[in-house]
Amino acid sequence: MAEIKIDRKKPVWPWILLILVVLGIIAYLVYDSPERDDHIDDIDDDVTNEHVIDSDGGQSGTTGAYRTGTAYDQYTAFEGSIRDSTRIAIDSSYTKKAYYNLSKAVAKKADEHNVEESQALIDLRNFSMLITKVSSPLSSSESAKNFKTASDKVAKVLEDIQIKSYPELQSQIADLKQVTSEMDGYISMDKQQDNITQFLQKSRDVLRAMNK
Repeated sequence: MAEIKIDRKKPVWPWILLILVVLGIIAYLVYDSPERDDHIDDIDDDVTNEHVIDSDGGQSGTTGAYRTGTAYDQYTAFEGSIRDSTRIAIDSSYTKKAYYNLSKAVAKKADEHNVEESQALIDLRNFSMLITKVSSPLSSSESAKNFKTASDKVAKVLEDIQIKSYPELQSQIADLKQVTSEMDGYISMDKQQDNITQFLQKSRDVLRAMNK
């Protein structure tokens, strides 16, 4: 009698597992892409979802509204947000968080010293109205505001605080204004990394001196 060969059906689950692994790798590459993060950040750049120090020392979410808290709390939040200098002006989300914390720290310090109200100070309190495209250069016909606008207003309010309460910081403010004047809102942020890094660090040094 002839032997009948029976071919066993190969299991399907290894192929299913392989397909799931491949899909997982593709999803990771797509959703972890820096280009995607920058794209989302620029599209939704008029909304800030950061954590800031609240008056009780905890953290609370905000969409740009001015929060209470000591000037020193706001300063330490800003200082912590610029520790990785390699990401400044390269990572738009990281840079926007730094500008957000800086704006709040300067506004709070101005309020502590009862600095005269100005449009620059109002804009710092309302950060989402101040920055709409943190990383994008402006076109000649565009009215949006970016890192250059924020830098100018920070320098202006810090100078107002210095004139009223810290005459010994005049030279530091002059250095800060010089760096700000060399920034160009019509050139992309990543091509001005040195200037933007210097601006944020000099702002930190001024605030540190004001919070001693």
